[in-house]
Amino acid sequence: MSHARARQAIETKLAAWAAARPIRVAYPNQPFTPGSSETYLRAFQLPASTTCRYLGGEAYEYAGVYQVSIVCPSGQALATAETLIDELTRLFRVDTPLTRNGFEGLITEPVDQGPTITESATYTVPASFTYQGVADQPPAGA
Repeated sequence: MSHARARQAIETKLAAWAAARPIRVAYPNQPFTPGSSETYLRAFQLPASTTCRYLGGEAYEYAGVYQVSIVCPSGQALATAETLIDELTRLFRVDTPLTRNGFEGLITEPVDQGPTITESATYTVPASFTYQGVADQPPAGA
């Protein structure tokens, strides 16, 4: 599935960026326990429908939204999350290439900040961008 390859291309870039901060990233289906006063990221892929506009079905088009939610402890200045969103905006600029094992894609829409979600111990600021790409399909039976 090329949605998986798109996700891997995005997460490789995100992981390298986060390691240089340092800020941890919680990915789906991976164990993660945040510290009580830790700012961290939660990453999600929201794939859209796969399409094929090519005769013979040689290549499929994959599109979706990738969300990075910034989770901060309550009481921390909103500027912390806003600074991280600015950095993510520079990291995932429109037309940033996404390449992974036969998937060739791009970031197609800029990082967009969502509404702040406040809870008792944390607040979350979601940020997301869209991607689109094409991948050749493996031969039947592969």
